[in-house]
Amino acid sequence: MKTAPPPDTSTLYTALEKAAKHICTTRCGLCPHAALQHPCPSDCTLETMAWECWVRFFLDQAKS
Repeated sequence: MKTAPPPDTSTLYTALEKAAKHICTTRCGLCPHAALQHPCPSDCTLETMAWECWVRFFLDQAKS
């Protein structure tokens, strides 16, 4: 059985974004700080989207 070639960076980021949006939705729109007491990576504003914070949360998790 052949293994599939690894996905490119753009595809991986799109998958990460979709997963973050899905988790944000299942957490009733809460960001990782509100849901898990994870520190905020930057100051929140009215333009901050909670799913963007989930992306940052998963990227931080992948680095540790």
